[in-house]
Amino acid sequence: MRLLFFILLSSVLMIRSDPRMNPQSDDLYYASLNEAIHQGQYDGVITVNELKTHGNFGLGSEERLAGELVLLNGIAYSIPASGKAHVMPKTNKIAFAAVKFFTSDKKLFVKRSLTMAELESLLDSVITQNSFAAIRIRAHFASIQYRSFEVQEQPYKPIKDVKEIPFAGADVQGTLVGFFTPRAAEVLNSPVYHFHYIDNNKTTGGHLLDCKISKAEIDIDYTSEFTTKLANPSLLQHVDLN
Repeated sequence: MRLLFFILLSSVLMIRSDPRMNPQSDDLYYASLNEAIHQGQYDGVITVNELKTHGNFGLGSEERLAGELVLLNGIAYSIPASGKAHVMPKTNKIAFAAVKFFTSDKKLFVKRSLTMAELESLLDSVITQNSFAAIRIRAHFASIQYRSFEVQEQPYKPIKDVKEIPFAGADVQGTLVGFFTPRAAEVLNSPVYHFHYIDNNKTTGGHLLDCKISKAEIDIDYTSEFTTKLANPSLLQHVDLN
Protein backbone atom coordinates (compact mmCIF):
# COMPACT_ATOMS: atom_id res chain seq x y z
CA MET A 1 0.00 0.00 0.00
CA ARG A 2 2.86 2.42 0.69
CA LEU A 3 3.98 1.99 -2.93
CA LEU A 4 0.48 2.76 -4.20
CA PHE A 5 0.27 5.90 -2.07
CA PHE A 6 3.71 6.94 -3.38
CA ILE A 7 2.51 6.52 -6.94
CA LEU A 8 -0.56 8.64 -6.30
CA LEU A 9 1.47 11.30 -4.49
CA SER A 10 3.98 11.37 -7.34
CA SER A 11 1.19 11.90 -9.85
CA VAL A 12 0.04 14.97 -7.96
CA LEU A 13 3.56 16.38 -7.63
CA MET A 14 4.16 15.96 -11.36
CA ILE A 15 1.40 18.41 -12.27
CA ARG A 16 3.48 21.26 -13.61
CA SER A 17 0.87 23.08 -15.68
CA ASP A 18 -2.65 22.75 -16.98
CA PRO A 19 -2.40 20.34 -19.97
CA ARG A 20 -4.99 22.47 -21.75
CA MET A 21 -2.29 25.15 -21.99
CA ASN A 22 0.03 22.63 -23.65
CA PRO A 23 -2.07 20.47 -26.00
CA GLN A 24 0.99 18.46 -27.08
CA SER A 25 1.95 17.47 -23.55
CA ASP A 26 3.63 14.06 -23.38
CA ASP A 27 2.05 13.30 -20.00
CA LEU A 28 -0.22 10.30 -19.50
CA TYR A 29 -3.53 11.40 -18.00
CA TYR A 30 -5.78 9.24 -15.83
CA ALA A 31 -9.39 10.16 -15.16
CA SER A 32 -10.09 8.34 -11.88
CA LEU A 33 -8.45 5.03 -10.96
CA ASN A 34 -8.86 1.71 -12.72
CA GLU A 35 -9.13 0.06 -9.31
CA ALA A 36 -12.06 2.35 -8.44
CA ILE A 37 -14.03 1.20 -11.47
CA HIS A 38 -13.19 -2.43 -10.69
CA GLN A 39 -14.71 -1.88 -7.25
CA GLY A 40 -17.90 -0.37 -8.69
CA GLN A 41 -17.36 3.39 -9.07
CA TYR A 42 -19.25 3.89 -12.33
CA ASP A 43 -20.32 7.54 -11.99
CA GLY A 44 -18.86 10.03 -14.43
CA VAL A 45 -15.84 12.07 -13.33
CA ILE A 46 -15.06 13.99 -16.54
CA THR A 47 -16.80 14.94 -19.79
CA VAL A 48 -15.63 13.74 -23.19
CA ASN A 49 -14.90 17.33 -24.17
CA GLU A 50 -12.58 17.90 -21.19
CA LEU A 51 -10.95 14.49 -21.56
CA LYS A 52 -9.91 15.34 -25.13
CA THR A 53 -7.92 18.34 -23.86
CA HIS A 54 -5.59 15.78 -22.26
CA GLY A 55 -5.04 13.43 -25.19
CA ASN A 56 -6.08 12.14 -28.60
CA PHE A 57 -5.49 8.45 -27.85
CA GLY A 58 -6.70 6.21 -25.08
CA LEU A 59 -9.30 3.96 -23.55
CA GLY A 60 -11.76 3.81 -20.68
CA SER A 61 -15.38 3.34 -19.71
CA GLU A 62 -18.42 5.54 -20.16
CA GLU A 63 -20.32 6.30 -16.96
CA ARG A 64 -22.55 3.49 -15.65
CA LEU A 65 -20.58 1.14 -17.95
CA ALA A 66 -22.78 2.41 -20.78
CA GLY A 67 -19.99 1.73 -23.27
CA GLU A 68 -16.33 0.83 -23.69
CA LEU A 69 -14.35 3.95 -24.64
CA VAL A 70 -11.90 4.07 -27.54
CA LEU A 71 -10.19 7.43 -28.16
CA LEU A 72 -8.42 7.30 -31.51
CA ASN A 73 -7.14 10.21 -33.61
CA GLY A 74 -8.97 12.61 -31.32
CA ILE A 75 -12.39 10.97 -31.81
CA ALA A 76 -14.10 9.33 -28.83
CA TYR A 77 -16.08 6.20 -29.63
CA SER A 78 -18.34 4.31 -27.25
CA ILE A 79 -19.23 0.66 -27.75
CA PRO A 80 -22.33 -0.32 -25.71
CA ALA A 81 -23.92 -3.71 -25.07
CA SER A 82 -25.17 -3.80 -28.67
CA GLY A 83 -21.56 -3.95 -29.87
CA LYS A 84 -22.23 -1.08 -32.28
CA ALA A 85 -19.70 1.75 -32.03
CA HIS A 86 -20.80 5.37 -32.14
CA VAL A 87 -19.13 8.77 -31.71
CA MET A 88 -19.71 10.08 -28.20
CA PRO A 89 -21.33 13.49 -27.64
CA LYS A 90 -18.89 15.89 -26.03
CA THR A 91 -21.09 16.28 -22.94
CA ASN A 92 -21.20 12.56 -22.14
CA LYS A 93 -19.28 11.57 -19.02
CA ILE A 94 -16.49 9.07 -18.46
CA ALA A 95 -16.05 6.95 -15.31
CA PHE A 96 -12.44 6.00 -16.04
CA ALA A 97 -9.93 6.74 -18.80
CA ALA A 98 -6.23 6.67 -19.60
CA VAL A 99 -5.29 9.05 -22.43
CA LYS A 100 -2.34 10.91 -23.95
CA PHE A 101 -1.28 12.71 -27.11
CA PHE A 102 0.20 9.87 -29.12
CA THR A 103 3.62 10.18 -30.75
CA SER A 104 5.42 6.99 -31.69
CA ASP A 105 8.82 6.41 -30.06
CA LYS A 106 9.30 2.89 -31.41
CA LYS A 107 7.82 1.07 -34.40
CA LEU A 108 7.91 -2.56 -35.42
CA PHE A 109 6.20 -4.70 -38.02
CA VAL A 110 4.87 -8.21 -37.50
CA LYS A 111 4.59 -10.38 -40.60
CA ARG A 112 3.69 -13.68 -38.98
CA SER A 113 0.77 -15.16 -37.10
CA LEU A 114 0.71 -14.48 -33.34
CA THR A 115 -1.67 -15.49 -30.60
CA MET A 116 -2.44 -12.92 -27.92
CA ALA A 117 0.03 -14.60 -25.55
CA GLU A 118 2.71 -14.50 -28.25
CA LEU A 119 1.91 -10.85 -29.00
CA GLU A 120 2.34 -9.94 -25.33
CA SER A 121 5.58 -11.91 -25.21
CA LEU A 122 6.84 -9.94 -28.22
CA LEU A 123 5.89 -6.68 -26.51
CA ASP A 124 7.68 -7.83 -23.35
CA SER A 125 10.86 -8.25 -25.39
CA VAL A 126 10.83 -4.73 -26.84
CA ILE A 127 9.17 -2.52 -24.21
CA THR A 128 11.39 -0.93 -21.60
CA GLN A 129 10.33 -2.54 -18.32
CA ASN A 130 9.23 -0.35 -15.38
CA SER A 131 8.04 2.20 -17.90
CA PHE A 132 4.60 3.54 -18.78
CA ALA A 133 3.72 3.34 -22.46
CA ALA A 134 0.80 3.79 -24.84
CA ILE A 135 0.58 1.10 -27.53
CA ARG A 136 -1.17 1.32 -30.90
CA ILE A 137 -1.49 -1.88 -32.93
CA ARG A 138 -2.95 -1.72 -36.43
CA ALA A 139 -3.55 -5.29 -37.46
CA HIS A 140 -5.29 -7.90 -39.52
CA PHE A 141 -7.00 -10.28 -37.12
CA ALA A 142 -7.52 -13.90 -38.06
CA SER A 143 -9.81 -13.98 -35.02
CA ILE A 144 -10.69 -11.63 -32.18
CA GLN A 145 -12.86 -11.70 -29.07
CA TYR A 146 -13.94 -8.61 -27.15
CA ARG A 147 -16.65 -7.48 -24.76
CA SER A 148 -18.80 -4.72 -23.37
CA PHE A 149 -21.34 -4.45 -20.54
CA GLU A 150 -24.99 -3.56 -20.08
CA VAL A 151 -25.74 -0.19 -18.50
CA GLN A 152 -25.56 -0.40 -14.70
CA GLU A 153 -27.88 1.18 -12.14
CA GLN A 154 -27.22 2.10 -8.53
CA PRO A 155 -26.45 0.51 -6.18
CA TYR A 156 -23.45 -0.54 -8.27
CA LYS A 157 -21.75 -3.90 -7.82
CA PRO A 158 -18.05 -4.69 -8.43
CA ILE A 159 -17.13 -5.28 -12.03
CA LYS A 160 -16.35 -8.95 -11.37
CA ASP A 161 -20.06 -9.44 -10.65
CA VAL A 162 -21.24 -7.66 -13.82
CA LYS A 163 -22.12 -9.97 -16.70
CA GLU A 164 -19.96 -9.52 -19.80
CA ILE A 165 -21.51 -9.15 -23.26
CA PRO A 166 -19.03 -10.99 -25.55
CA PHE A 167 -18.45 -10.48 -29.27
CA ALA A 168 -16.25 -12.20 -31.83
CA GLY A 169 -14.90 -11.52 -35.30
CA ALA A 170 -12.76 -13.26 -37.89
CA ASP A 171 -10.69 -12.05 -40.86
CA VAL A 172 -11.10 -8.40 -39.86
CA GLN A 173 -8.88 -5.33 -39.73
CA GLY A 174 -8.78 -2.89 -36.87
CA THR A 175 -6.78 -1.12 -34.20
CA LEU A 176 -5.86 -2.02 -30.65
CA VAL A 177 -5.61 1.02 -28.37
CA GLY A 178 -3.77 0.14 -25.20
CA PHE A 179 -1.26 0.71 -22.44
CA PHE A 180 1.63 -1.01 -20.73
CA THR A 181 1.50 -0.41 -16.97
CA PRO A 182 3.96 -1.86 -14.42
CA ARG A 183 2.23 -4.33 -12.11
CA ALA A 184 3.12 -2.26 -9.03
CA ALA A 185 0.93 0.56 -10.43
CA GLU A 186 -2.19 -1.55 -10.94
CA VAL A 187 -4.31 0.92 -8.96
CA LEU A 188 -3.93 3.27 -11.95
CA ASN A 189 -4.60 0.89 -14.85
CA SER A 190 -5.00 -2.82 -15.50
CA PRO A 191 -1.54 -4.40 -15.54
CA VAL A 192 0.36 -5.28 -17.56
CA TYR A 193 -1.44 -4.87 -20.89
CA HIS A 194 -4.86 -3.27 -21.29
CA PHE A 195 -6.31 -3.05 -24.80
CA HIS A 196 -9.54 -1.90 -26.39
CA TYR A 197 -10.37 -2.74 -30.00
CA ILE A 198 -12.16 -0.90 -32.79
CA ASP A 199 -12.51 -2.11 -36.36
CA ASN A 200 -11.35 -0.06 -39.36
CA ASN A 201 -14.92 0.92 -40.28
CA LYS A 202 -15.56 2.16 -36.70
CA THR A 203 -18.64 -0.05 -36.44
CA THR A 204 -17.76 -2.31 -33.52
CA GLY A 205 -15.24 -2.88 -30.76
CA GLY A 206 -14.78 -3.26 -27.05
CA HIS A 207 -12.41 -4.50 -24.36
CA LEU A 208 -10.02 -7.06 -25.84
CA LEU A 209 -10.32 -10.59 -24.47
CA ASP A 210 -8.32 -12.63 -26.97
CA CYS A 211 -7.04 -12.45 -30.52
CA LYS A 212 -4.89 -14.00 -33.20
CA ILE A 213 -3.18 -11.60 -35.58
CA SER A 214 -1.78 -12.45 -39.01
CA LYS A 215 0.18 -9.22 -39.45
CA ALA A 216 0.50 -5.95 -37.58
CA GLU A 217 2.11 -2.53 -37.32
CA ILE A 218 2.96 -1.69 -33.72
CA ASP A 219 3.79 1.77 -32.35
CA ILE A 220 4.96 2.40 -28.78
CA ASP A 221 4.83 5.81 -27.11
CA TYR A 222 6.67 6.12 -23.78
CA THR A 223 5.90 8.64 -21.08
CA SER A 224 7.84 9.50 -17.93
CA GLU A 225 5.17 11.61 -16.24
CA PHE A 226 1.48 11.28 -15.48
CA THR A 227 -1.33 13.17 -13.81
CA THR A 228 -4.43 11.79 -12.14
CA LYS A 229 -7.88 13.27 -11.68
CA LEU A 230 -9.39 11.53 -8.67
CA ALA A 231 -13.11 10.99 -8.33
CA ASN A 232 -14.95 13.15 -5.82
CA PRO A 233 -14.60 11.42 -2.42
CA SER A 234 -18.40 11.28 -2.17
CA LEU A 235 -18.42 8.90 -5.16
CA LEU A 236 -16.02 6.50 -3.45
CA GLN A 237 -17.89 5.92 -0.21
CA HIS A 238 -19.31 2.57 -1.36
CA VAL A 239 -16.00 1.10 -2.58
CA ASP A 240 -12.94 -0.21 -0.74
CA LEU A 241 -9.68 0.92 -2.35
CA ASN A 242 -7.74 -0.82 0.45
